[in-house]
Amino acid sequence: MKMGKKESDATKNLELSPGEISLTGGDELFFNEDVISFYEGILMNWKPPHKPLALYMGCTHHKPFSKSFMHRKVIGMIESHDLQKIVQQYIVSEPLAICPRELERIYPAANYDFPPEKLTSRGRKIFIYRLRKFLLKSTEYHLYHIGFVPNHHRSILKEASEKIINPTFVPYNIYYLPKLLKRLEEIIGTVDSNGE
Repeated sequence: MKMGKKESDATKNLELSPGEISLTGGDELFFNEDVISFYEGILMNWKPPHKPLALYMGCTHHKPFSKSFMHRKVIGMIESHDLQKIVQQYIVSEPLAICPRELERIYPAANYDFPPEKLTSRGRKIFIYRLRKFLLKSTEYHLYHIGFVPNHHRSILKEASEKIINPTFVPYNIYYLPKLLKRLEEIIGTVDSNGE
């Protein structure tokens, strides 16, 4: 049976290795069929683990995101302090809006390149709108929210979270990892003392 263009493209994309870039661009990627499908799948079908704390990080040029220096450091810190059962990691991303750490190695999360300078005011509105819809869902699963994101993503997360969540922000810098750990431990102490 001969495959149509749509089917053959989908099959080709499923065969991509993490880090192999097949989607490049700017705002137009918000309207890419695979990006929309990924976002809607997270919004409608994906059930976040019930963990008290959501940690938001920014997307990176490296794919999967965990290959970046900062992400590796944060993942290592969480694992070395045995916080995986308490901290749910998310990546705030243009064009995906949000990507759970568990899904970072699948297409299209592991296969796009959207330089932040290509984000226009139109794309920013879409980004905030989609992220906001996800944050509404996240309140069912997480009590506390921490943003460890570059300034670009901080302003987007801050605007998207208005009247939904009240995230704590830790400056995005390798030298602030101890402060991030301290904040995570403070929240965990609150969770433990409240029996949440």
